[in-house]
Amino acid sequence: MIIINSGAYVIPELQAEYGKIPPCMLPLGNKRLLEHQIVAIRETLDDINIVVSLPESYELSLGDNLLIETAGVKVVRVPDGFTLAESVLYVLNTQDDYQIEHVVRLMHGDTFIKGIPADADVIGVSTTSDDYGWEYEASDADDKLIWCGFFSFSSPRLLTQSLSLARGNFVEAIRRYGQKTPLQGKLVGAWNDLGHVNTYFKSRASITTQRAFNSLVIADGLVTKKGQPNRKIQAEARWFKALPPALKRYTPQLIDYTFDDQGGTFYCLEYLSLSPLNEVFVHGRNPAFFWKKVFDIFQDLFARMRHALPADLDRQALANDAEALYGAKTRRRLEETAAQGLIDPQAPFTYAGKPMPSLAELAETCIDKVSGLPIIDSVLHGDVCFSNVLYDSRNETIKILDPRGMTEAGDFSIFGDQKYDLAKLAHSVIGLYDLIIAGRYELLEDASGSVTLDFHIDARLQQIQRSFMGTQFAASVSVKQIMPCVVLLFISMIPLHADRPDRQLAMRANAYRIFLSYCHEEISA
Repeated sequence: MIIINSGAYVIPELQAEYGKIPPCMLPLGNKRLLEHQIVAIRETLDDINIVVSLPESYELSLGDNLLIETAGVKVVRVPDGFTLAESVLYVLNTQDDYQIEHVVRLMHGDTFIKGIPADADVIGVSTTSDDYGWEYEASDADDKLIWCGFFSFSSPRLLTQSLSLARGNFVEAIRRYGQKTPLQGKLVGAWNDLGHVNTYFKSRASITTQRAFNSLVIADGLVTKKGQPNRKIQAEARWFKALPPALKRYTPQLIDYTFDDQGGTFYCLEYLSLSPLNEVFVHGRNPAFFWKKVFDIFQDLFARMRHALPADLDRQALANDAEALYGAKTRRRLEETAAQGLIDPQAPFTYAGKPMPSLAELAETCIDKVSGLPIIDSVLHGDVCFSNVLYDSRNETIKILDPRGMTEAGDFSIFGDQKYDLAKLAHSVIGLYDLIIAGRYELLEDASGSVTLDFHIDARLQQIQRSFMGTQFAASVSVKQIMPCVVLLFISMIPLHADRPDRQLAMRANAYRIFLSYCHEEISA
């Protein structure tokens, strides 16, 4: 048996980032830390029983329950306010005699270890050059061996006795055990401590998520990006370089933009130890008022983008680009979808028991609706989804990454129709794109072939969505009016996820879900 000790909440500094959650629920690489811990445990101890302690007051979401059930993990609720030692003792007392007769292993809930020792009577140790009040197993002038949050015990009864005598002091309990049954310090393969703000963000930097067409290198306080197509990287770099001064506060600083020996383009930005909004949205428990503050920041950013226009702006070029974005781009992506063979854009579809038009017909309906909306001339980012937005909790601002930087025709430009940026933002908040990427959904199909997409969202998230829908981001259009644009975005994304057919099917279903929920009445009127 291994107990993942996560019976308390993260420290206040991390609560400011993600809300009140236990440490094993912290996001890391667009997954819960718990998901990484389970994989690491199974790599060494495949058939071991995993028990995770959680605070009694913490409510698991439906998605979290599904994760825990799928992984075969047992949850033990620990009364709020218990110390680590009291929490471990409480969990041990809930286990049956069979478990107590075998080796017990402990892993701290804020720890991520690769290469878990399989031996009994071990304290996992690692080297460090930092000083965060960890317990030292050995130390000299050049190196420190510290406890890294993993322990194993051949005598659960002696462990229980030691925890009882230590009166809430975990370190003393481990030392007491070691006096009767020696514990060996054993180096683990790799270790990340996510319990402190600095070490948490340092760990995040080592686990990056990125698409196959580009390469990110994080080193020496810089993020270097390169990849294919080369012109796309050039466009992103030029966008940062050409951005008006009034908007530079919303982006990381551009450090360098040049070509490598092979003629490829790369650019460097300052690395910011900040949380991406997709992980805050999917894995955090931030209250609705936190998100209202975030939406107000976007409202201010969009206003500044509309006002940062040159006097000689070619507005007809912007209108032409908008028409291509919503029309030609969508039709091209439908052709790519058809060529991949999984989804037939011409086939009728049934969603939630309702007969629906084909994907191609749905696209044309939404294109017609979007064409009737005004063009909003603006500086355009072009991909303001949550994964491209970092949130700075200390300064209460955002930093945006990975801009589009070119028109649909392939010309370098920082300008466009702001409805597209608003639609990209809505596809995260209302379209729940980031939940699809994180696998937090169920795609259900009944015997008749009717499909339903279920995200299991709770009252908190519903309140956040209502707040978003009620925010006036632009004077000339409402969020509801741009929802046909969001439908087009999900249709356009289908061929981009050819490596994940499950996501492609979810994207298609989501286009119909959004159409029925937000566009059908509007379009039929």
